[in-house]
Amino acid sequence: SASRKDETSSGINAEYGGRNISGTPQPPCRINPVPRQIPEKKWFMEPSFIMFTGGILPFGSVFIEMYFIFTSFWAYKIYYVYGFMLLVYLILLVVTVCITIVSIYFLLNSEDYRWQWTSFLSAASTGFYIYLYAIYYFIFKTKMYGLFQTVFYFANMFVFSLGFGIMCGTFGYLACRLFIYKIYATVKID
Repeated sequence: SASRKDETSSGINAEYGGRNISGTPQPPCRINPVPRQIPEKKWFMEPSFIMFTGGILPFGSVFIEMYFIFTSFWAYKIYYVYGFMLLVYLILLVVTVCITIVSIYFLLNSEDYRWQWTSFLSAASTGFYIYLYAIYYFIFKTKMYGLFQTVFYFANMFVFSLGFGIMCGTFGYLACRLFIYKIYATVKID
């Protein structure tokens, strides 16, 4: 009775985002403790390729807004379209979640169970593309020169891109975790 109560309470906590007090994961279905060998697959289904290309579409949904944000920050122009920025942020979240779930679905479909870091890094690669855009912006749009300005710009853009990547990666991972738990909760294994 006590163990049943512990399972139920930790299951409820895990379902609603709480902590699992016991520290043991609660998979939605029975799993084999011995990992299976991952079969050969095409080059575009490799986790490294998925991680690298997963951020292209989320970056594409925000790169125009990045110009205005960079201009307001580095060229001292006033940015006053916060409602539109919120809309672009929501579009970014939807695109990031959708792209990450689809890429992880294809990864699982090719019998590759290594989805955790792939989901995080696939979405987090958006930060890499933001940093590439920051390099483009520095070269072609700013009139900065000198060592101090260059180091200051690239250090700030690195921190911004890293934070942006961690944010997108977190949303991608959490969405994939919820998706995987939902699809495997319906699996009946006898």
